[in-house]
Amino acid sequence: MTTWAPRIDESGPVYLAITRAIEADIASGRLQPADRLPTHRDLAAALGVNVGTVSRAYAEARRRGLIAGTVGRGTFVRAPHEPALVRPEGAQPSGGVDLGVNVPLGMPSPDLPAALAELARRGDLDAVMAYQEPAGTLASRRAGADWLERIGVPATPEHTVVCAGAQHAILVALGALAGPGDLVLAERLTYPGFLGAARMLGQRVRGVETDADGLLPDALDEACRSDRPRVLYCMPGLHNPTCAQLPAHRREAIAEIAARHDLMIVQDEIQGGMVEDDAPSLASLAPDRVVTIASLSKLLSPGLRVAYVAAPAARVARLGEAVWSSVWMSSPLGAEVANLWLADGTLERILRLRCEEMDARHRSAARLLDGLGARTRARAYQLWLPLPAHWESRALAEALLREGVRVSAAEEFSADARPAPDAIRISLSATRSRRALEQGLRTIRRVVESPPRPGTRL
Repeated sequence: MTTWAPRIDESGPVYLAITRAIEADIASGRLQPADRLPTHRDLAAALGVNVGTVSRAYAEARRRGLIAGTVGRGTFVRAPHEPALVRPEGAQPSGGVDLGVNVPLGMPSPDLPAALAELARRGDLDAVMAYQEPAGTLASRRAGADWLERIGVPATPEHTVVCAGAQHAILVALGALAGPGDLVLAERLTYPGFLGAARMLGQRVRGVETDADGLLPDALDEACRSDRPRVLYCMPGLHNPTCAQLPAHRREAIAEIAARHDLMIVQDEIQGGMVEDDAPSLASLAPDRVVTIASLSKLLSPGLRVAYVAAPAARVARLGEAVWSSVWMSSPLGAEVANLWLADGTLERILRLRCEEMDARHRSAARLLDGLGARTRARAYQLWLPLPAHWESRALAEALLREGVRVSAAEEFSADARPAPDAIRISLSATRSRRALEQGLRTIRRVVESPPRPGTRL
């Protein structure tokens, strides 16, 4: 067991200060892979805090992929190549309301059986289920390019790659554009799936400062000048979790910065098609530097693992190799269903239903959370709620979980060890019924407006 004791700062909750110290000491080499950390009780005694604070710090470090625990053996520093699964902590209480995960609303029941019946009627299922090119069939790449064009991203079939959902597309893009040990940038708060993919590939992640409009070009320029990153991952059309939408003038500045510093950009546009975005795509401003991800899984169904990646010509082959080395090929059956729905109007019809329901859910949220300062964008799956001074985000998330409502605390989206703002993300799409959503929103309002229990803020 290492005799490690952290040097913790005085800002924010103590448990997060311990987590930041773990991350900083791993980055500096003071903690090495496979080092065994002190027991919860020993570290609590060394720091003069309660055991629960250390337990919470270790739990947060596990969530960030920094450490791993084995029952009976202790807690160890995770090796850089070990996969880190980043997900919300805790189990939802029976009968609770889960507003923590952005998922599309239920699929209209006749559509999938009808699509499968149509594919069976065509009589070519043997060919559909055979091995395909890693980048996808020409028909699937053509369908993907058409969809990308419809959401404002320049694309051609030759420069489009089909992936097994957006998470796979992120892994493929990062693996094709950067290597182990390389630095990749993201907005200071970012999608946790990106963090898991980068850590799985052994890449270092650093957050870039943002404001209410999204990524700050000056902060990106400074990061490029000081750290020589390989890739920027960003969400200009709808930032997750804050709902910011990057203005056109900032996109132009970011494209110029990327060209000047030889930086590749991965732009994630998975809610394109629902959330309106009139600004030019980064791909149209820097066509040789931008890889764009668009997924149907968030629009139609999580089980339809189909995403499209538009890439510069010089990067397409490498992306195809990354698909082959990870899953050989995306599911050809899912891709054929997507082809059919894109061609026969089913996708547009389902999206119209989605948009109508999300409009109604946004009206409910505006009414039930009025005056709390929530931020969102029309038809977005989530809203972002900055918290009053008497609440810290993780404490509020835990208090809500005790009340049967799950939300996502800001810390779950932190790109690096800096303290996250006190805010929560609330998914408006996660519940099957609008009634359940409204129940959860009423609970959130009641708890946010109540003082925390004594001792909740650590």
